[in-house]
Amino acid sequence: MSPGWRTALVTTLKERCRVCFACVRECPAKAIRISGRQAEVIPERCIACGNCVRVCSQGAKQAVSSIGQVEELLAAGGPVAACLAPSFPAEFPELDAPRLVGALRALGFSLVQEVAFGADLVARRYRELLDGPGEGRYIGTTCPAVVSYVERYHPRLVGELAPVVSPMVATARVVRRIHGPDVGVVFVGPCIAKKGEDRWPGAAPDVDEILTFGELREMWRLAGIDPVAAPPSEFDPPRAGSGTIFPVSRGMLQAAGVPEDLTLGEVVSADGRSAFVDAVKELESGDLDGATRLLELLCCNGCVMGSGMTSTAPLYKRRALVTRSARERLRGLDQGRWEAEMAAFADLDLGRSFVPRPVRVSAATGEDVSGILRRMGKRSAADELNCGACGYDTCREHAAAVHSGLAESEMCLPFTIEQLRRAVEEIAVSHDQLASTQQALMHSERLASMGQLAAG
Repeated sequence: MSPGWRTALVTTLKERCRVCFACVRECPAKAIRISGRQAEVIPERCIACGNCVRVCSQGAKQAVSSIGQVEELLAAGGPVAACLAPSFPAEFPELDAPRLVGALRALGFSLVQEVAFGADLVARRYRELLDGPGEGRYIGTTCPAVVSYVERYHPRLVGELAPVVSPMVATARVVRRIHGPDVGVVFVGPCIAKKGEDRWPGAAPDVDEILTFGELREMWRLAGIDPVAAPPSEFDPPRAGSGTIFPVSRGMLQAAGVPEDLTLGEVVSADGRSAFVDAVKELESGDLDGATRLLELLCCNGCVMGSGMTSTAPLYKRRALVTRSARERLRGLDQGRWEAEMAAFADLDLGRSFVPRPVRVSAATGEDVSGILRRMGKRSAADELNCGACGYDTCREHAAAVHSGLAESEMCLPFTIEQLRRAVEEIAVSHDQLASTQQALMHSERLASMGQLAAG
């Protein structure tokens, strides 16, 4: 089974950590503690977005592996379905869809399903929510890292999380309705946060295991399978429609037919580690336009940039790969069959609930922060450079983190440079004093020698 929400999904290999603070800087939840010159992930604070894994140049951050559990599931002999995320064209540009499906079957998966069909169902549900009565306001729940962030850091907004499962869970429920409750379900996609999604409080265990695309490549390697040489095969029905565009930013809006009319302000889209955090904060503070009905938020710049991918292609190259594939798939779509399959699952339960899991941290008072800043030589506002070298946006955020035990004063680069400068000056003074003492000693020795000569 995938690890629970209290289990660390990301850990640090201490022997590789160079304490460069890149992980601190990239973590939207500030779930990295620097202690004893080592970076440590705090499970209670971590939303498993995987930004730290993606930016660590030393490979010191690693996500928990599910390969062993999936191999056991396949070896058990029962039917196992691989639910493939629609971002696969961005990860496997060397494979067309039939070849990729064939390579999954070569591993032992008896079924290969499109998560994009689950995305179609989820998009329809969002359309129904917005078209329904009332003036409800919703935070999109397709991104597990965003949901985890809201539950932990903005628990007062949990009631505004859209009560809709993610496309992954929707697809799992489709698979179990068609093939029975005993079929094994493995999600294969670009996201580390998915490894904890189905173990949240309030979630039903619809998915047995989660593989990242990187883990899938490793399984092929271990099994000696060349995916390029795999016999082509087709996805098992039902087939997907516009859900194929879901992994691109604003793809959910297009799939749901929700117009992002800037003059109306009913929809706000934000993606990326800073933008989604700002949107949530503005919603809670009341600064967001009161007409807003839906916040479509993604922790990454679209799922095509997920931390579970191995691709080194830039953002817009990955987007182009997905949109081109979606265009080709939609061109060959049997519209009548797709509508019939959508109608067949119109009564599928896509609901879920959410539970506040507030992170409790001792709040720093203004005097606490000021005292720590003074110890770091920041005695006035002009001394607060807010350079961000420590990984925090402002000096005050850094000081508050020091108070909470998440950071160390030495993380401040200007402070450390000033300490080194003073140490160098003190060494220089000590050197001058030593040289002067040596000169005096040599002079005393010469006088003593002259005295001995005179005495002789």
